[in-house]
Amino acid sequence: LAGRLALPLRLAGRLALPLRLAGRLALPLRLAGRLALPKRLGRSLALPTRRTLSEIALVLCVAAQACAVPALAQTSQARVAILFGAKGPYQTAADALAEELRAGGYESILIEWPAGDGEEREKALQQVVDFKPTVVATGGTTATMRALEAVPEVPVVFFMVPNALDAPFLADNFPARKRVAGIASDIDPAQQIDWLKRTSPMTGKTAVLCSSHSQRTAAALEKAGRDRGLVVTALPAARDEFPKAIDALNNGRYEGVLMIPDARVYNSPNVQRLLLWGARQKKPIWTFSPNVVKAGAFTGLYCDSKAIGKQAAQMIKDVVGGKKPETIGLQYPRSIGRAVNVHMAEMIGIALNDEEFNSKVVRLGDRP
Repeated sequence: LAGRLALPLRLAGRLALPLRLAGRLALPLRLAGRLALPKRLGRSLALPTRRTLSEIALVLCVAAQACAVPALAQTSQARVAILFGAKGPYQTAADALAEELRAGGYESILIEWPAGDGEEREKALQQVVDFKPTVVATGGTTATMRALEAVPEVPVVFFMVPNALDAPFLADNFPARKRVAGIASDIDPAQQIDWLKRTSPMTGKTAVLCSSHSQRTAAALEKAGRDRGLVVTALPAARDEFPKAIDALNNGRYEGVLMIPDARVYNSPNVQRLLLWGARQKKPIWTFSPNVVKAGAFTGLYCDSKAIGKQAAQMIKDVVGGKKPETIGLQYPRSIGRAVNVHMAEMIGIALNDEEFNSKVVRLGDRP
């Protein structure tokens, strides 16, 4: 039909028919012929007949339905199920995410992901299914894996996933890889190495203690080190055999340790063992938590849970708007916290220059 209309562009611009009005027009042919068109508009029409006017109304109606309605539906009909763990950082991120979505006109539901395996988790997953979501947001690795199984074909956006490079759902051969994207809780490896070099330029050979569940993360840190002229070495470690990791640090003459959030390597006693090694050997420990900095690590970079929730909300909006999750992939936190233990820096002989350790860096351990 559109191909039959001989309408110059200047004529189309003169039509005083809003799209929303055109969609409502149901013009009988005899009524269309009675429309009082301005003379200059009538002269521009190649075929000023009743049929032509009806065809114009029909074209505008089709255009209104094809262009205006889908854009409106994407926002008003989007439904987001947020599955999150009950721990503090996950709750903070989930609340910020839900708030951002509500402000954008999205319908969302917060569903707590219970600790442990069992019936309660199955109930939580059923809540997700019953909500019939457009997108599912998940906090943590396990919640993401189970959500991908529970809602086939639905895009999943994860947040607060530690060592995300090692997450099973980001492996190249994972069946649902194309419909998952998200934000790690750990900091970009390149940024971690940059911070290490800026805060202790004289430190050389640095170790990263890792397990089989954090090998890809450790490898990314090794590569970031090579790219920046620093030797970073991944050392296998196990939570139940941590003294062997300490022996490897001594035997390898390592000058520092970069910690990663691997629960298969670190528990409270092992963190204390590593911090004691750093204090005795006068070696810096870089970590992922302000609490560990307070306990005795030299310095650390860490994520802002609330900011991650907002970042995840924007990612969800991109997915609803038509962007494919596979093209978004993995993102790292954009808002990064920094902390330094002043007392430990003094103990290991590192001067705190004002350029790096400015007012934005949280200072801990001022007193021994």
